[in-house]
Amino acid sequence: MRNSGFLFLVSLLLIFQTHISNAQNMKGIVLEAKSNKPIAAVNVFLKALAIGTTTDEKGEFQFKYVSKINDKDTLYFSIIGYETKKIPFSELKGDNLRVLLSENVLILNEVTITSNRQLKQQIEFKKLAPLKGGLYSFGSVLIENKIWIIGGDESYESGGGLKIIAPVGGTNNMKMNSNYSWEGYSDKLHLYDMQENKWTTSSLKFSKRAYHNINYYNDKIYVLGGKRLSTNRKFEYLDDKIEVYDIKKNSILIANKNPHQAVNFASFVYNDNLIVIGGSIRRNINEEKECSNKVHLLNLKTGLWYELKDMPVAKETTGVIGNHIIYLIGGFNSKPLDNIETYNITTGEWKIEGQLFDGVERPAVAYNDNIIYIFEDGKIQTYNVETKQLNMYSIDLPLNSCEMFYANNTLYILGGFMKTETTEVEGSSTAPSSDLYSIDLREFNRAVIYDSKNF
Repeated sequence: MRNSGFLFLVSLLLIFQTHISNAQNMKGIVLEAKSNKPIAAVNVFLKALAIGTTTDEKGEFQFKYVSKINDKDTLYFSIIGYETKKIPFSELKGDNLRVLLSENVLILNEVTITSNRQLKQQIEFKKLAPLKGGLYSFGSVLIENKIWIIGGDESYESGGGLKIIAPVGGTNNMKMNSNYSWEGYSDKLHLYDMQENKWTTSSLKFSKRAYHNINYYNDKIYVLGGKRLSTNRKFEYLDDKIEVYDIKKNSILIANKNPHQAVNFASFVYNDNLIVIGGSIRRNINEEKECSNKVHLLNLKTGLWYELKDMPVAKETTGVIGNHIIYLIGGFNSKPLDNIETYNITTGEWKIEGQLFDGVERPAVAYNDNIIYIFEDGKIQTYNVETKQLNMYSIDLPLNSCEMFYANNTLYILGGFMKTETTEVEGSSTAPSSDLYSIDLREFNRAVIYDSKNF
């Protein structure tokens, strides 16, 4: 028995020593190509093993791996504002790597990075021209540096307050009084010009709806889904109409009924098709949302609808599209969800990419250069779809159900609602925001990353 125990111990030690001897240490430094100065917070990711790290304030990185590396495997170096660098293992020489990153001249033509810079605790932003009134859960789309928004929820809710059916003197006067609540949806089309920092409102009237989507195709904006209120505002109905706004003719056409009637769903234009996914379709007797897992496709040339393969799990959701992959970000089904789920349009395959740091119910999302930007309630998460790196930042914007857009190396965050606590008796109040904010992408290189992981 003693001999067998001794042999087992020796074998265990040999296995452990072999494991340690096979472990390899990778370290190096990342420098700015022009100035030769170190770059902090660079994501260093080994795709084959799905491991990675970030550079420190001196631009240095280090991690260990025990698996055998193939010469065809690739090491990725990425950070917002610089061109992503891919280095095959066959080109790596020596134990101490020296990597040079070149600035993305479209983004960082004025920034000088120093090795001893002090990172900001939060992402900074600028306030731009606001809407005339607060709005959330509206339909929106970005077309050639102009933001188009249609409809949306204008409701104001005060804890313990009386409900106004028809406000006298306009909703703005009513919102100044914290003892009242009001519920109403917008029928307006608003247009924001980024170059002029100016809003205009169309004289056209759309269906009063909210929690819907709008999508752009061939000089037309398609308005679909969402819900409307009854005349006395006691009942809610799913909106079955599709409104098609012709931008050139400045006219509205009512199209055939929508088979995908839902609220808080996701929709995307892909080639000549409109793909519509999920959402909630009713509330049960306990006022709980019942969600859909249905996926429909509208051929925008023929006007014909098709039903595609169901989503694995029913939910409210939103997302972005990159190439032929749809990325669904979070959502809601009984609780806020934290999944990043993908749908491959060409193969019909569904896949869970990974989990966010927190569940997000209706986040504002934007996509550019392989990075998905995810914002909700004071937090911005960035996900690199190529390196599978997820980072989290803080921002002093406690907003929900807003929208986000990318243009000209800038993020724009619009509308949403803000919750404020009043008293224990009254509870919380909800007020729509009319504000528009901009975030320079360079801010992500200047701010602290509070959490980071790889999928």
